Amino acid sequence: MKFLQRLFLTREHPRRLRTGWRLAVHSGVFVLLWVLLTPLSVLAAQAVGAAMLSGVFAEAAAITLATWAARRWLDRRAFVDLGLHLTRRAWQDFGVGTGIAALTQTVLLALLALTGAATPHWAASSWGDVASGLAEALVLWLLVGWSEELWVRGYWLQNLAETAGLKWGVAISSVVFALFHLANPHVSVLAEVGLVAAGLFLAYGYVRSGALWLPLGLHFGWNLFEGTVYGFPVSGLGGFHLLSTPLRGPVWLTGGAFGPEASLTVLVVLAFGAWLIARYTAGRGARGGMDA
Repeated sequence: MKFLQRLFLTREHPRRLRTGWRLAVHSGVFVLLWVLLTPLSVLAAQAVGAAMLSGVFAEAAAITLATWAARRWLDRRAFVDLGLHLTRRAWQDFGVGTGIAALTQTVLLALLALTGAATPHWAASSWGDVASGLAEALVLWLLVGWSEELWVRGYWLQNLAETAGLKWGVAISSVVFALFHLANPHVSVLAEVGLVAAGLFLAYGYVRSGALWLPLGLHFGWNLFEGTVYGFPVSGLGGFHLLSTPLRGPVWLTGGAFGPEASLTVLVVLAFGAWLIARYTAGRGARGGMDA
């Protein structure tokens, strides 16, 4: 009996499931809810004429419910203590994160254009298409950013950091973030390297700000400007875009069909983005600015 307690439960009081078991249960509940909610999500998306949102509605609802339940009954912690306190700084962090992502994507486009690897041109056919496409894209990327940040930088990183330390929490969660994308089209070893780097970049936003709002803004802005504004593939996926930017040249430079996240160029702009994060959060201290 004591062996089973040591295997499954922590020594602290009140006793909880060990971190590995909590992560496994959380992930299992998420998958179960995702499967159950997907049919309803498809119907809802069809009802509002937004078919591309069918999957993300279910994903966002499932990860939110699974994380709330895990925080209450497994972690015995408050859901908002993951870094979701809604303060004035939260709105500021989200906005600045979006701006940093927009700037890094603009630098990325400029680098590829200067090397002759990308030539952007206007792609939207009418202002009606622009309005509907942008509205759908904004909802899409908000839900994607919320789902992945709540799961990875929220639940995984913070539970791992509590047990193994912050550095291991950041490292492991960034690898897990990359592995989540293994089923995406055109994935490659270089794409996984780029996604690990992106995971570290987003985790840096969390560590420097002490909350999820900055990485949420970074994630939302990154996808919005990479895909919807500049027309690059986002982790191998396409969709509505204002500009069309065909890529040519070696894959190590452009990322090929997966998009710039599978290139070495993205490592340069991620480093630039990390510098911007450091400048913006200067004076806060690591994980110290959540409720200031």
